[in-house]
Amino acid sequence: MKKIVILLVSAFLFGISVTPVSAQKKLEKRYEYTLKNLRLNKETEAKFAPVLRAYLTEKKAANEKYDNLKDKYKAAEKAGTLTDSQATQLLDAKFECDAKELDVKKKYYEEFKKILKPKKIFYAFDYASEKLSKIEGRE
Repeated sequence: MKKIVILLVSAFLFGISVTPVSAQKKLEKRYEYTLKNLRLNKETEAKFAPVLRAYLTEKKAANEKYDNLKDKYKAAEKAGTLTDSQATQLLDAKFECDAKELDVKKKYYEEFKKILKPKKIFYAFDYASEKLSKIEGRE
């Protein structure tokens, strides 16, 4: 019952997310890449797919604060004019987001264990964290 509620809430949140279209596409590419490379049988994939989607959505949300600041200071970073104050803000946001992401990983590790064996879980986290350039075949 708890699993069903989590899946329904996750599906609802994913469906109405206010994430920009490009971010949604990136999330979808990461989702498809992970599922494809795990090479699960159809039954296991059917169980795992919604949990993976929920994980990726929560992982993205956990990193939102840092991503937004990074975008805000992108020009200064490229120009080499990042101030100490801006760098401190970025570092603080990164540490906070890293802690949130770790919490999300721990939470979903428990969910993944109900469906996958440890080796597949290791690869699921690994594939889900690949650089987008590799996922898109540009690397």
